Amino acid sequence: MHVLRKAVRLLACLTVAIIGVSPPAEAEELVTVKPAYGGDLNFVLLKPDNPKAAVVLFPGGRGYLRLDSDGEIRKQKKSFLVVNRERFLDKGLMVAVFNPPEGMEDLRRTYRISQQHGQDIQAVIEFLKKKADVPVWLIGHSRGTFSAANGAIRLGNLVSGLVLASTITKSREKYAIYKTHPNGVLNMDLASIKVPTLVLANKPDSCASSPASNAEKVVKELTGSSAAAVKVYGDEDPDGDNCKWGGPHHFAGFEDKVEAAIVAFIEAQSK
Repeated sequence: MHVLRKAVRLLACLTVAIIGVSPPAEAEELVTVKPAYGGDLNFVLLKPDNPKAAVVLFPGGRGYLRLDSDGEIRKQKKSFLVVNRERFLDKGLMVAVFNPPEGMEDLRRTYRISQQHGQDIQAVIEFLKKKADVPVWLIGHSRGTFSAANGAIRLGNLVSGLVLASTITKSREKYAIYKTHPNGVLNMDLASIKVPTLVLANKPDSCASSPASNAEKVVKELTGSSAAAVKVYGDEDPDGDNCKWGGPHHFAGFEDKVEAAIVAFIEAQSK
């Protein structure tokens, strides 16, 4: 009997550990919506029983999840927001992990700031609102900050709040967006954003496109926001040019603190 009890406890611990790494399959749902311009857009939905708010997560990079027919994510698995999606679910938030429209395997920077992309985001938000009438927040990481800021600029009252993590504030000359947005998100109409906005940065982030030193500049441009705040993690100086998964650009070592700060900000601004 003693051996049996030990086995049961071990199985329970293993179960908790597995769930902590990734959400159970039944918690994730593949959803298809149709933006106003037509076509299909698939995304991953995680919904608790009684959500207190909803978050739309915009991963960086190409933003392409390569979803299976059952909604399993094949790409971007190590991206900051994708890895930590279950943390938001565990805190009672409904989660939508954004994926490009059908036929598009790269959310290019110029597309992320476009009006059509605003329609993509609107279609996802409207679906979430039908699922549960709760505040919807947009959370972007790295290149995903273009998408999140675009949604907050274009969609007005549909968006309740915004979080920008590792914000892109420098564009490389080789990218098409450099012509109009050499300073990345800083060249967007941030002053028109009315909703509460949290800007997150990691001082050791050595990705040339998202220097932590520019986080304060982003906040200063949010002159219309009802509540704008910045939080910088780490104390090491950046070294080299590294945007890779598992590094400072993805808040390695600070994931739990970053998630807690986001949830706390959402809860504080929802009262």
